[in-house]
Amino acid sequence: MSAKREVVLEIRMENIPARFVTSAGEQLVRYASEALKEASLPYDSIAAYGTYKRLVLHLAGVPAKTEEKVQKHYGPSAKLLRGPDGNFTPQAAGFARSRGTTPDKLGVETVPNKGEVLVFETRVPGRAASKALAELFPAVIAKLQFPKNMVWEKTRFRFARPIRSLLALHGDKPVVFSVAGIKSGRVTAGISAKGSRPLKIASAEKYFKTLEHAGVVVKDADRLAALRRELAAVCKRMKLEVEIDEELLTENLYLVEYPVCVVSSYSQDFLKLPPELVHLVMKKQLKFFTVADAKGRLQPWFVGIRDGVSRGQRNVEEGFRNVLEARFRDAIFFYTRDLAVPLADFNKKLASVTFQAKLGTMADKAARVEALAARLCGASKEACAEDIAAASKYVYSDLVSGLVGEFPELQGTMGGYYAANAGLRENAARAVGEFYWPASAASPIPASVEGAVVSLAGKLDTLAADFYTGQIPTGSADPHGLRRQALGAVRIVLEKELRLNLCDALDAALEPFAGMLPDARKDLPARREALLDFVWQRAEAVFSEQGLRFDEIKAVREFFMDGGDLLDCRARVKDINSLRSNPDFSGIAAAFKRAKNILKQSKSPLSGSPDEGAFEKDEERALHGDIKAMGGRLREHVAARDYAKGLSELLAIKPSLDNFFDKVMVMAEDPKVRDNRLNLIKSLVSLVEGVADLSQLQ
Repeated sequence: MSAKREVVLEIRMENIPARFVTSAGEQLVRYASEALKEASLPYDSIAAYGTYKRLVLHLAGVPAKTEEKVQKHYGPSAKLLRGPDGNFTPQAAGFARSRGTTPDKLGVETVPNKGEVLVFETRVPGRAASKALAELFPAVIAKLQFPKNMVWEKTRFRFARPIRSLLALHGDKPVVFSVAGIKSGRVTAGISAKGSRPLKIASAEKYFKTLEHAGVVVKDADRLAALRRELAAVCKRMKLEVEIDEELLTENLYLVEYPVCVVSSYSQDFLKLPPELVHLVMKKQLKFFTVADAKGRLQPWFVGIRDGVSRGQRNVEEGFRNVLEARFRDAIFFYTRDLAVPLADFNKKLASVTFQAKLGTMADKAARVEALAARLCGASKEACAEDIAAASKYVYSDLVSGLVGEFPELQGTMGGYYAANAGLRENAARAVGEFYWPASAASPIPASVEGAVVSLAGKLDTLAADFYTGQIPTGSADPHGLRRQALGAVRIVLEKELRLNLCDALDAALEPFAGMLPDARKDLPARREALLDFVWQRAEAVFSEQGLRFDEIKAVREFFMDGGDLLDCRARVKDINSLRSNPDFSGIAAAFKRAKNILKQSKSPLSGSPDEGAFEKDEERALHGDIKAMGGRLREHVAARDYAKGLSELLAIKPSLDNFFDKVMVMAEDPKVRDNRLNLIKSLVSLVEGVADLSQLQ
């Protein structure tokens, strides 16, 4: 058998955006794997790599030939093989003839949903791997999807950018095919900085080394390691810190084929800009890295990444600096102009910005958030009502500023600077700047309790508005980011330990919309329920991340739906979790589930407490006495929110509860006896449900 060889497919094209590369690589691997399986061509490993100029598929351990395949052709029912006379039936003969054989060569096989049927097997011999690859590579390339495509030649082939060459090798043999009028071969090109000179590749095994010698680092991981080394060397040389933004690092990775750092300075005057603005100009517009000292203070240096080394490196540095300074001058112009505008004037302009077509303007939304924030002040004794009122008045002001118009990502952040410039107290200005926090599941929440309250008010208003108008997220669709808003609200309440009833808070948020959309009032109870459940789902996610089990969380859901106190729910779940390892507690939970099921199955209308005089057995009396003895203590613990002690009280009644279920027939024939026993069980269930629904525990 011939030795296994490597296979390389390279698609070299005009520059594609960095965001296209990783998706294309994933698709290459997926589609090629499927096609290779269909072609019966095995391999040891498969990987894809990419730069802004080439996409590469690499296979290791590919044999010279495809594997032999057995094809099965199914025919009519096996009962039709022979007739009563023992001869082959016309149906069997016809099936055999259609497969180019005779009935005596047919077999029988059981097929799901069909039973036993006639079958004929044919063997397809293996063929040269290069021929199989020549068929599947064009199909794989044609399947690749990009956010945007181009058509550039007469066959009307669609691709991200025009294809300039195709390289395909199995070992040292070319895999010959054509796509978009380009014929594959063994020639590629080196790095652009050196003129993209042609390179002839001797074999697939020598592809990566040949390109590396020509200044192209094809493998993503190798290129990333080289980029990190370059940045580390810059840090060491400058004795400063290059601020490594992972997203920016990844983007630069796919903008070059051989990363080279270009370091330059810029005017100190630009450091008068807010640091967030400096970061954004460099990252989003220029793909540059900022530089800071050991304390994180920005320094007037930047690091750009260019593709390869060539003559004129100093010219590249100068070009980078000129572009950066032009961008900074634009930013200074907008920032200075915005600082001259009173916040009240910005607020007036909000009346011309639509929030939602049915729900008015951003000025209307700002008024609602201001009113709701005032109602939420009592959630913390530490909150300063004056700062909350001042901050909530201006949280949307920067929406109409010139700078946010140019850099929407700075919405909220710039509002904090404008609020400070307008004379708001530091705490209030910071609350404005952190209004949209947390920006993601893992990012920080507002630092102050005032900022937390104002941010919470904004999130609840947005949630209420969308749910009231029926714009509820479905599946993966969430155009207004409501899942993020709800998760942010949950995190703010839990991490700032805000004592508030979220049911009441959401009712207050829903209240203003009743006059705007009177036709929606009839659906309000259902939408309110859906909104509460939506928020609770986010709370479930937070609790799960803290190591709490799903069934434990489910056991306290109704307390949130009725009372809206997330802190209380968290305390209950944690205490259930802490007692979970006690075997007696699991026995109590099982007995409680049994008791609750008995009540569900009972058709008797129950009311009142059990009658001690109607008990017939000592086990009934013992259980009743234990319930009475521990009931008062349990209620005291619940009132003090000490649910661990409350649940521990239940452990004391386990022996009498076990005896009761072992020796007492609850569903007695005598209705009075039966109802009295059901009332006894009900008294226990009601008591336990004051802590948690233990029937949910698995």
